[in-house]
Amino acid sequence: MIRSSLFTFSLFLAAPVIAQTFVLDPPAPEFIAADAGDLYNTTTLVVLAGDAETADRLIAATPAYELLSRENLTGIGEEMLVFRLPEGVTGKEAIGEMETLEPGVTAGVNHAYRAPPPAELPEGREYANGLIGWPQQGCAAQVPIGIIDTDIAPDETGLARANITRKQFVGEGGDNGHGTAIAELIGGPGRLTDANIFHAAVVGPVEGKSPAAGVDTLVRAIDWLRSNDVRLVNVSLAGPYNKILDRALQAAAARGMVIVAAAGNTGREGPPRYPAAFKQTIAVTAVDAALKPYEKAPEGRHIDIAAPGVDVFVPQGEGKYLSGTSIAAPFVTSIIAADPVASGLGDATKLRDWLSDGARDLGVSGPDPVFGTGLAQPGSACRKE
Repeated sequence: MIRSSLFTFSLFLAAPVIAQTFVLDPPAPEFIAADAGDLYNTTTLVVLAGDAETADRLIAATPAYELLSRENLTGIGEEMLVFRLPEGVTGKEAIGEMETLEPGVTAGVNHAYRAPPPAELPEGREYANGLIGWPQQGCAAQVPIGIIDTDIAPDETGLARANITRKQFVGEGGDNGHGTAIAELIGGPGRLTDANIFHAAVVGPVEGKSPAAGVDTLVRAIDWLRSNDVRLVNVSLAGPYNKILDRALQAAAARGMVIVAAAGNTGREGPPRYPAAFKQTIAVTAVDAALKPYEKAPEGRHIDIAAPGVDVFVPQGEGKYLSGTSIAAPFVTSIIAADPVASGLGDATKLRDWLSDGARDLGVSGPDPVFGTGLAQPGSACRKE
């Protein structure tokens, strides 16, 4: 059933009014420079301010910047402002001006985050459940699950038994295949039973480029999910490091939200992709039926865990076989959601430890940059006999 419904330190006020300091965690400068042009919108600047008074002062102090929107994000305790850049002012210059005027704010350009199109293969094997020891009949969901992705097909029969609350953060239309596949891998036949899914559709058209989600749209979706008390969220989108997303995820994590994210499909030597590379997320890579790493998966110390993600059957339409780290992430999300202990942890560090304790070690002994701590396995509450 579906019903629509670079400053290092940054200070914000959470609800209740408690001052907290967030340390941003950018990657190496060369990665930031390489992603400088990967923008959802080249004319806007996004700002997070911890309270209304700070936002008021900033707006008053920057009359040359046209205020396009202002939102009180109660779910994560932030005020979000979106400005239009004055003609001739670069994003870097604007960030410096905003953060100098109000040192407590975080300003950033509007990067783009995409759902890498999964590789569709002509044939495959329904090996994934057996590989991780998932019961054929599925497992009961212990908590609501959030999905941030493209839209979904509301009449898809594979989602008939899932209870889905759907919110559009971009215009209707566009591709819905990726989001539908992710939702089916979480709440479709043989997956999580009685699943309550909150689906945020965030990917929209970008002039001259492939569809993407802007960082401001991602923040709105995170805030909506947290406002609905959704604390476990699957994100199979990937993009550059962004200060706004960094701060927003830290704010959400402080309120008990954990993001399970696809590591990206940039290849072994590819740069870290976000939100997977943030410390507040669980970064998932993909393996095939022979436990070999997916050829397009990146490597790095931020990789936490592996899951089936090559030639995986998805019951969309007449059925298809898809590959990618975005396909692997829902298996980890489902494993967490089905376990009463794991689903209640509400902390990425604790969840990493829980996943590590049950993982099947792959590659060299112990954690490594290819497989993380190994192949994810269900907890005792959901395990194939």
